[in-house]
Amino acid sequence: MNTSDTALAEGQGSLYAPPRAVVEDMGDGFRAGDAVVYAGFWRRLAALCIDSILVGIVFYALFFGGLMTLGGGLAAFENPDALGAGAIGGFLVAIYVAYPVISALYFVGMESSGTQATLGKMAVGIKVTDADGRRISRGRGLGRWASHLLCYMTLYIGYIMAAFTERKRGLHDMVASTLVVDRWAFTQEPGRQQKGLGAVTVIVLALVALLYIGIVLAIAIPAYQGYVERAAAAGT
Repeated sequence: MNTSDTALAEGQGSLYAPPRAVVEDMGDGFRAGDAVVYAGFWRRLAALCIDSILVGIVFYALFFGGLMTLGGGLAAFENPDALGAGAIGGFLVAIYVAYPVISALYFVGMESSGTQATLGKMAVGIKVTDADGRRISRGRGLGRWASHLLCYMTLYIGYIMAAFTERKRGLHDMVASTLVVDRWAFTQEPGRQQKGLGAVTVIVLALVALLYIGIVLAIAIPAYQGYVERAAAAGT
C-alpha cells in the first residue's frame, strides 16, 4: 500500500483536503484543538469595571468598619488625642495595605479556581487560562496580578495592547503566559463560544459611559456658570 492509500485508510480523507487541527480530549472537561474565541478589549474592560466595584465595596466596608471599631468614626481624626497617634497611624497603614491584599486575594483566588474567572469575567462570559488553555495555578495567578503594575507604569498601554495583539493579550498576559478566552473555549462545547460583545458587556459599558458623562457635566456646568457670573460681574 502506498502513502496515499495509507492516508486514506487512516481516515484522513483526500490528500488535497485542507489540514485540520488535532482535537485532543484531556479529561476533566478540557478539550484542545478547537477554534478559540479570545476575549477582546471591551469584554475585558466591562469585566474589570464590575470587579473594581466589587473590590471597592469590600474595601470601603472594611474602612468604615475599622473607623467604627476605633470609636467615634470620623471624629477620631478630628481629635487624634482621644485615640493616640499610634492607633490612627496603624489604622492608616492597614487601610493602605488592605486594598492590594483584597484585590490579590480576589483575583488570584477566583482566576485560579475551578471557574477560572472573577465574578466580572463570569458575568461577561470569559475566563483566564494558561498558554495551553488550562486552568492557571495560584502562583501564575499571583504573577499575573502583580504584572498589572506594568500596565499602570505604561500609562495603561499594557491594557490597551489587548485590543491589537494577535491573541488579544495584554502586557500582564504576556508576562504571565496567560490567555483570556470565551468561557466555552477549551471545553466539550466550543461551538457555544460568543464572538460578539454580549448584552452584559454592552449594558455595563453604557452605564460606565453615562457615569463618566455625568461626572464631567457635574464638574463642567458649575464651572461654566461661575465663569459666566464672574464675566458678568466684571462687565458691570
